[in-house]
Amino acid sequence: MKSRWFRAIAIALALSLIVTLGLSCGGGSGANTIVIGLATDLTGPASTFLVTGERALYDSVNYVNEHNPLAGGELKVVAYDTRYDPSRDIPAYEWLKERGAAFIYSGIPTFGDTVRTRADREHYCVVSSAPTEYQLIPPGYVFGLTPPVSWVMKGFLAWISEEHWDYETQGRKPKIGAVGWDEPYQIDVTNAIEGYVAAHPDEFEFVDGLITPMGNMSWYGEVETLKGCDYIYIPSTGLGTATFAKQYRDAGYTATFLGLDAMSAFLELLVEKAGWDYLDGSLTAHTTLYWNDDFPIVDKAKEFLSLYHSGQEEEIMSGGVGYISIFFCAQFVMDLVRRAIEDVGVDNFDSQAFYDTAVDFTWNQEGLPERGYGFSDTVRWARKDLTVYEWQAEAQDMVRISGWIPADVP
Repeated sequence: MKSRWFRAIAIALALSLIVTLGLSCGGGSGANTIVIGLATDLTGPASTFLVTGERALYDSVNYVNEHNPLAGGELKVVAYDTRYDPSRDIPAYEWLKERGAAFIYSGIPTFGDTVRTRADREHYCVVSSAPTEYQLIPPGYVFGLTPPVSWVMKGFLAWISEEHWDYETQGRKPKIGAVGWDEPYQIDVTNAIEGYVAAHPDEFEFVDGLITPMGNMSWYGEVETLKGCDYIYIPSTGLGTATFAKQYRDAGYTATFLGLDAMSAFLELLVEKAGWDYLDGSLTAHTTLYWNDDFPIVDKAKEFLSLYHSGQEEEIMSGGVGYISIFFCAQFVMDLVRRAIEDVGVDNFDSQAFYDTAVDFTWNQEGLPERGYGFSDTVRWARKDLTVYEWQAEAQDMVRISGWIPADVP
């Protein structure tokens, strides 16, 4: 299993070299090449997830160019390594614009926050797959493919209160806490939990929200503080998630672990470091479908694996939601770009054309919520619903246990 992580590191180093040399992946460099800028993390703490997941973006671009080409044009991805360092967000924005990116896609939570004012002033589109509320309200030139994680977390808590916790049998409300590193994603979720409990004091008792320095791997104090919890939102990022889960269970404590897409993106790492017995019963909320859901859009993701990663299909799927979650993002964006080009022609496609199409764009697929994904003049988050998966040791998989649930939107 370790070879998979060595392969991921090798991919990250290769892509980092591509960025350093100013090269790109996808189409050529002709006059009708549409450049998609990618602000990513190739070598920092989120690289394990993003290097694997963003292969779906490259695959989607290659598929369009090879099998379903745009009228008179082709696509190309140009990437910049932010290293998950907010001080590199502005350099990434400028570097990608200088290389002709019609818009920038990013899964870095800080990126949209950092560049929002600049993007609005310059009428330049940024597509964020990890947006905050600040990026989306009031509506501007940052488009979120998901709701902010704080909204997803609040919708998740409402479902737990209504469907998972048995108040009558337990005779009390559940105790909930959170723990993780000092980074925006974790802080947003922690604040959302505390805010939800304050607004719904009859549903939960908030124990604590603990934030530690980035890279911390020793959780003794945090484990003891949260030992009496019924639910714990555990660290969002990689080894932090795995080490806390193991140390908490080794101490003999039994809280149900909670997570969002970030936890599910590190499934293989968590299983390797903590094991299915320790993860059994964990709950994660996703805004997309998963590999074991029986719908055509999932079959298409598997088709891409067979086409572009033959022999690695099981390896990538066992890694968690990394590839399939970004596959959903990429397919949505590909169809939006195609619609914009149909509207204005490839020669006139630019960031403003992307914007004009995006604000009146809806994407429907079988298995997704009936209202689909999409934007409007006033709404800048495409997905508006979540669904819950339970981590089951017997199945050694995540199993969907809910329908679509509205995210908690202000």
